Amino acid sequence: MAYIQVKGGSDEELKGSLPRVIKPCETGAMRRVHLEAAEDHVERLAREHDPVGAVKELIWNALDADATRIMVTIERSVTGAVDKVMIADDGEGITPEGCTTAFEKIGGSWKKHRHTTIGGRPLHGRAGQGRLRAFALGAFIRWTTTAEGIDGLQKTTVTAHNASRNDFQIGDSTPTEGPTGTMVEAWGRQSVVLDRLTADRARSLLTTEFAPYLARYPKVEIVFDGEKIDPTAVIQKQSEERVEFEHDGAMETAVVRIIEWDMRVDRELHLCDALGVPVDITETRIQAPGFDFTTYVLWCRMTEHRGDFLLGEASDSPVASLLTTTREHLRSYFRKRAVERRKEVVDQWKEAGLYPYDAEPTSEAEKVERETFDIVASTIHRHMPRPAKHQKATLALLRESVKHQPSNVNRILDEVFRLTSDDKSELDRLLNRTSLSSIIRASTSVADRLDFLAALSHMVFDPEVKKLVKERSQLHKILENETWVFGEHYQLLVSDRSLNQVLDRHLGLLGRDNRSPQPVYREDGSVGIVDLMLSRSRREHDRQQHLVVELKAPKVRVGDKELQQIKSYALAVVEDAQFADVRAEWDFWLVTSEMSKVLRAEARQAGRPRGCIWDLKENEYTVRVWVKTWSELIDESKGRLQYFKEHFDHDPSVEQAINYLRHSHLPYLPDALIPTPREGQTDDTGADALSSTDAAADLV
Repeated sequence: MAYIQVKGGSDEELKGSLPRVIKPCETGAMRRVHLEAAEDHVERLAREHDPVGAVKELIWNALDADATRIMVTIERSVTGAVDKVMIADDGEGITPEGCTTAFEKIGGSWKKHRHTTIGGRPLHGRAGQGRLRAFALGAFIRWTTTAEGIDGLQKTTVTAHNASRNDFQIGDSTPTEGPTGTMVEAWGRQSVVLDRLTADRARSLLTTEFAPYLARYPKVEIVFDGEKIDPTAVIQKQSEERVEFEHDGAMETAVVRIIEWDMRVDRELHLCDALGVPVDITETRIQAPGFDFTTYVLWCRMTEHRGDFLLGEASDSPVASLLTTTREHLRSYFRKRAVERRKEVVDQWKEAGLYPYDAEPTSEAEKVERETFDIVASTIHRHMPRPAKHQKATLALLRESVKHQPSNVNRILDEVFRLTSDDKSELDRLLNRTSLSSIIRASTSVADRLDFLAALSHMVFDPEVKKLVKERSQLHKILENETWVFGEHYQLLVSDRSLNQVLDRHLGLLGRDNRSPQPVYREDGSVGIVDLMLSRSRREHDRQQHLVVELKAPKVRVGDKELQQIKSYALAVVEDAQFADVRAEWDFWLVTSEMSKVLRAEARQAGRPRGCIWDLKENEYTVRVWVKTWSELIDESKGRLQYFKEHFDHDPSVEQAINYLRHSHLPYLPDALIPTPREGQTDDTGADALSSTDAAADLV
C-alpha cells in the first residue's frame, strides 16, 4: 500500500512543523499530475517575492469563475506574522473532469478561446499560469473546489508543495450538497515578504486593480482581511475622455480614465481591454505633485498587444503611440487640476474662516507671497490636523514661516505634519522648481527671465529702439550678465577679448601651462576680437565644449563680410598646431537680426541642422560655425521656460520688460529707455521703476 506524506491534517495540524503519514483511506485515493515544464521556469512564474500580486491573480481566477463574493482571510501567528492565507469564493468551481487539465500544463487555458465567462462577464486570465502564483503565499497549497460535474455536485481537493512545484496531488471527487466555489489555502512559509499583505499598500493595490470591475459589477463583493474593498469610498474625483492616437497612418481611439484617490496609491497606468479588464500595468512617468491617482487606458485591441509596453515608447507598436498620447493627456490634465485643487482648498479655508489672509494683496511682493503660501499649503493640506482650531493655527504658522523664515518651512512641516518619506519626496519634487529655502527668490528669478526675454525682443525688433542699441557698449554688456540665454550649461570665460586670450583660457582649463608664447593669428595676420566665450565640461567624454559668440547690433544686416569674420576665428583654431592633440568641441555663433539672401540660403543646407555653416572635424576636435537669428535665440529660451511661464501665469508687458532692464542693466541702456528722475528722486538707480517682482526678493 502506498502512503502519501503531507503537512498536517486539521487546520491546527497544518500549522505544525512535523509531517505525518496519512493513509489513502483517510483522504481518498490520490493521483499525481506532473506539470510538464522546467522547474526553474515554474519558479519564475510563481513570483514568490510578490504575495500581493498572487492574491490579485487568485481573485481574478475567482471572478473568471463568476464569483459574486470573494473572501481573503489572513491568519496571523502569536507574533503577528502571516501564518496562513485563504481565498474563498462562491464561483462555479473546477469540475472533476477539469482538474487534471487545469493543473497538468502551463498555458492552454480554456479562457484562451473565450472572451467572456459563462455568466457573460469579461475574462481576465488567458495564460493558464494563475494557480502557480499561490506558491508566493505558502510552502503548502490546497485547493478545495466544488463544481457541477458529469455526476452532479462534486468536491475535489488538490494539494501541492513548493519542494516540488511541478507535482500536484488530485484527490478523488466526492458527492456533496454544498454550494459551488473554491477555497485556496496557503501556509507553512513565515516570511517577512508575506508581511506586505498586512500593509496599507496591499489594500490600495487591490482597490486600484479592481476599481473598474467593481464599478461595472456593483453586486460583486471582495473582502480583504476583514474589510470590504470599496473604491467608491476613497474616490475623490473621476475623469474619462476619449483620445486619438496614430499608428501606421491610421487613427485609433481609446478611452483614458483617471481616478484620483483619497489615499496613498502607487501611480500605475493600467492598460485595459474595452471593458476595463487590465492586460498589463506600467508606470505613469509623469509629475503631478500632491495627487494620488491611477490611470486606466481602455482600448479594444489591447489584448493583442500584451507585453508591448515593455519595449517603451521607442518601439513601433501601437501601444507606444498610445502611451505617448496618454502621457501628454495626463500632463495637460494635471496642470489644470493643480490650479483647480489649489483654488478648491483655498476656497474651503476662506469659507470656514481658516485662511490666514484677509484682504487681497496690494503689491506684487504680497501677491508672490500669497501664491507661494497657496502652493505649499494646498500641497500638504491632507496631512493637516482635522480640528478647525488646529488647522487655523497651523495655517497661521505656515504663513509666518513663508513670509519671514522660508528656510525653516521644511523643518516646521516635518514637525507639524510628520510627513511620510513619500509625501516629502512629492513635496520636494514640486518645490525643486521653487525651492523651499528660497521659493520667493526663485519665483522672482523666473519672472525676471521672462521679463528679460520680452525686453530683448523689444530691443532687437522694435523699429525705433533697435536703431539706438549699440553692439559692444550696450547689447554686449547686457548679455554678458544674461549668458543663460545661450544655454544653462555654459559659463562665461572671457568677454570682448582677442582670440589669442580666448585660446589661452581654453588651454588653462586643460592644465596646459606650457603653451607656446606665440600668439594665434587669423588667416590675414590680424588678431581677432571675439565678443563672448562660454565653456562647459563634458566629463563623460573627457571633452571641453566651448561656445564663441559674435554679436551684431540689431540694426546690422550681416552678409559675407561678417560670415568670413566668424569663419576666420574658427579657422585659426583648426590650423594652429598647438591645439592638435586637445579633445575639444568649438561652436562659433554669429547672432544677428537680419542676414543677406545668400547667407540665409547657406544657413539652410540640406543634411545639416538649420543654421550650421561649417561642421569640421580635425584630429581630436570638432569646429562648427553657426548663424543664428535673435528670433531663434529668444524662441529657444522661451521654450526652456514654457513650463514656468504656464505655472506662474506671467506674460510680461513691454512696460514690465523695460522696468527689468532699468533695474538690472541701467548703465548699458540707450537714453530712450532710461527714465527721467522724478521730482524728489536723488539717486540714479531707477528705484521707482523696479520690476514689481524684485520686491519679492526682499522677503528672503
